[in-house]
Amino acid sequence: EKTKDRKGFVKFPWDMGTTVEQMEVYYDNMEFADWTHALSKTPMLKAQHPGYETWQLGVHGKNNVSCTDC
Repeated sequence: EKTKDRKGFVKFPWDMGTTVEQMEVYYDNMEFADWTHALSKTPMLKAQHPGYETWQLGVHGKNNVSCTDC
């Protein structure tokens, strides 16, 4: 996992699933945050290019096809 000791290590947050809620649980369990909100001091996550997750949960992913199949 990407931690303070293992910077630069890439791991997709899909252990709990690929919905926003499931990925939030993944990050909450490891107490990870990309940044802290200046006013509220709340740890925040930055959404990172959700293309795969969007495709997977959509009609094309459910039918296992991509743009090139058309």
